[in-house]
Amino acid sequence: MNRVTQPFLKSIFASAALLALAACNDGGDVQYDAAPAAGVMAERSESFRTNDSPDRSESAPPVEPGEQAGAMLAYSYSMGVEAPKGAVSALKDAHEAVCMSAGPNVCQVLGSSVNSWDDDHISANLNLRAAPEWLATFRETIVSDADEAGGRITSNSVNAEDLTTYIIDLDARLAAKLALRDRIKNLLETQEGSLSDILAAERALADVQGEIDSMNAQLAAARARVSMSMLSISYRSDPTTSSGVFKPLREAVKGFFRTSVASLAEAVDFVARAWPFFLIALGVLFILRRWWRGRRAGAR
Repeated sequence: MNRVTQPFLKSIFASAALLALAACNDGGDVQYDAAPAAGVMAERSESFRTNDSPDRSESAPPVEPGEQAGAMLAYSYSMGVEAPKGAVSALKDAHEAVCMSAGPNVCQVLGSSVNSWDDDHISANLNLRAAPEWLATFRETIVSDADEAGGRITSNSVNAEDLTTYIIDLDARLAAKLALRDRIKNLLETQEGSLSDILAAERALADVQGEIDSMNAQLAAARARVSMSMLSISYRSDPTTSSGVFKPLREAVKGFFRTSVASLAEAVDFVARAWPFFLIALGVLFILRRWWRGRRAGAR
């Protein structure tokens, strides 16, 4: 390996310092030419309009009413299902199976649970992430499944987060870091310098490469949020259909024993509080009786 000179190292460190200062502005104050940024936006918009791209991370959700073409939006959906007690767990399992059968490239199960806290109440939750086109059909399936099971949809909401500015800004910062990395590599390969200069340059190269890897991970995560939407489904039993015919009688029997035990507890509590006064009253009566007998004997 050739050696770099001190002036080149100073140039490298000065460039790195300027880029680090720009990165500290959280992306909102980063300054770059409008023309390159517009070019990146145009390129991104074109890639989002292309349906035959092999990379799913470059695809976007279908354009919703009011959405601007080319915007990179991360969608999240939430649905609530109310059904008879016996259908809650079955519905959750069926929807989970549909997602898993679609494959991880189309749908991914992130969480699943079933909870029951008494004989008449049960709830379940299912969280998943899926391709927007597939998810649109799946949400309609959830509605029809709930109707067929004798249930209904209690809530259905959608939220969207615009990641356009964040992704474009991160792309621009990543391009600057890549240019700095290439410059350091070029100087290490073509220039000469002392051993300490070489070690310092290699440390700077390692730092820049670490920042590049971090930015690539952030960019991949943001694009994944755009390419696949989140769906959270909550299921719960319908109290009006989950109750059995004999529930009123069962509740009445439970109430009888509960009331009887409560009354017995109150009686024991009363005795515990009253027995000292009862002993005192017996003592007073005994004294009064002795006094009365003594008085009658004296009168004779």
